[in-house]
Amino acid sequence: MDGPRSIRILMAGGGTGGHLYPGLAVAEQLRRRRADLHVVWAATPRLVDRRLLANFGRDYVPQRVIPPGRNPIGWLAFYRAWRHTCRFWDRYLRTESVDAVLALGGYAAAPAARAAGRRGIPVGLVNPDALAGAANRYLMRWAQRIFTQWPFPTNAPEVWRQREATVGCPLRADLHALPRAEAARRLGLDATRLTWLVTGASLGATSINDALLALLTDSEFRAALNGAGQAAEKWQILHLAGFQQGAAIRALAAGQKAVLWRVLDYCDDMPAAWAMADLALSRAGAGTCAELAACGVPAILLPYPFHRDQHQQANAQRLCSVGAAWMVLDAANAAGNARQLKPLLLKLLRDAKARRAMGAAAQKLARPDAAATVADWLLAVAEERRSAVRTGKIRADRRMRLAVR
Repeated sequence: MDGPRSIRILMAGGGTGGHLYPGLAVAEQLRRRRADLHVVWAATPRLVDRRLLANFGRDYVPQRVIPPGRNPIGWLAFYRAWRHTCRFWDRYLRTESVDAVLALGGYAAAPAARAAGRRGIPVGLVNPDALAGAANRYLMRWAQRIFTQWPFPTNAPEVWRQREATVGCPLRADLHALPRAEAARRLGLDATRLTWLVTGASLGATSINDALLALLTDSEFRAALNGAGQAAEKWQILHLAGFQQGAAIRALAAGQKAVLWRVLDYCDDMPAAWAMADLALSRAGAGTCAELAACGVPAILLPYPFHRDQHQQANAQRLCSVGAAWMVLDAANAAGNARQLKPLLLKLLRDAKARRAMGAAAQKLARPDAAATVADWLLAVAEERRSAVRTGKIRADRRMRLAVR
């Protein structure tokens, strides 16, 4: 059991690294401020959650909630899991003392944030995408503060704008503090070569993987990676392929000698990956865009094409608008993507000046204090609520909505 002065913060959300990494960054800042802090995670049973939250033991709750389906059977499964998870958090908050909740976005954040909001527990929401998805729009009704990476559009509801704090996307403090030689050693790379980082984020991206495979069948492209023709510099590929395709792609890479190609299913050491990256090809998730900015990495962005609101395109546009990245719309087939990507990649592989200009533009978007700002807010509202409960101004179990801070 916690001591009487222990603060308990509930982090709600998971399913992808894009949801979990901001929470881990905030948790890191919270622990720097309060040694007695207790963090509980309302996450999912997915592999990425199990991997990132393994050290939290029983404080990692792999919720039953699942994303909504696309047919009546899927919606019924979602509804049953939703009801079960909401009841769980209602019971939990009746018996455990939680002082504040940080909703990390997405469907996995909703049940715990809803239960907390109904009981008057302060709720903050991390909404780093340029456009808020359906789950986050639902979560906004329970949030006293909405932490954004970029300001809401001018047509956003006024109640959102009143609660908005544009602070950036919370990132780990060690993300860009690693010397290149040490990063190369940790990743098994050649420190003397430039590095092209290819990533589909924490879950991988099939269309990015397939585009790379198609590009590597092109002799002109392989020659450019090896410094032939107009290129004066030699490159290596650090490819984060995802768990689904990683083993098969790694076998392909091992069987060829035309390029230096290091394939990982998943990278636990992103500070090393970004320290090595001289150019990136990636999706345009909010966390990836924030990391590109923080580390000053020029990028070609291939946004995920199947979201209804196309929010990754909106994210990519924020970087493209300042000259930090180029965007290619995903053609959803390897040949089409390779055909679009090849001339852009050849340009950037051969043009160090263009890469430097893009990297400098990216760094101007960096917001390194985001995690600290969110942590400070959480501690402030947690202490305020604890004081109100202690003095009898509110009952710990009373269902009420706190005033918007």
